[in-house]
Order: sequence, then C-alpha cells, then structure tokens
Amino acid sequence: MKVIEMTNEFVRVPFYVERDGKKTFFLPSCRAKSGYKIGPKGSEEAFTDYWLALGRVASMQPPRFRRPNSEGNFGIVSCDSTAFEEVRRDYIETERLKYGG
Repeated sequence: MKVIEMTNEFVRVPFYVERDGKKTFFLPSCRAKSGYKIGPKGSEEAFTDYWLALGRVASMQPPRFRRPNSEGNFGIVSCDSTAFEEVRRDYIETERLKYGG
C-alpha cells in the first residue's frame, strides 16, 4: 500500500474529471452506507476507514473508486494516474465527521 503524501495541513487526493469538467475528489463524501469501494469492477475492495481507503486508491494504477453521481447512484470512475491535488486536512476531517469513516 502506498504511503499517503500529506503534511499537517494538506493531503494529496486523487480526482476524476466529470463530463462537465468538474472534479470529483476521493473524499469522505464518496462513502456509501457499507463504506468506501475502490478498484476495478468485479475486483473492488471495501474499506470503512477513509485513510486506509485513500492509501489503497492512491497506490492503484489507475486510481478507481465509486462516487455518487448526480442521481445519487454510486458508479466507478477511473482517474488519470497523475490526477492528484492537495486538499486541506482539516476539511477532510470535517467531512469524515459528516460522512463517517
């Protein structure tokens, strides 16, 4: 499993670019009732802990995860392997409180 690149303030998080150009980051809002689902269809792994899920998805080539679409259905997206941006750690922690994990 890849070591998550982070500082006390920022964490590198993969993202998927939607058809409309918006970025969907792998954040706690991607948690389904049963947890985070990552990996290719048919070989998905489930995690209840966000930080463990992030470490695993960040090590995938390419990163793949389920996220809710505009109708609220969870579908798998495949990210460009270079599509990572820094996100504030305190924002992620706030989202974890909201969504769990």
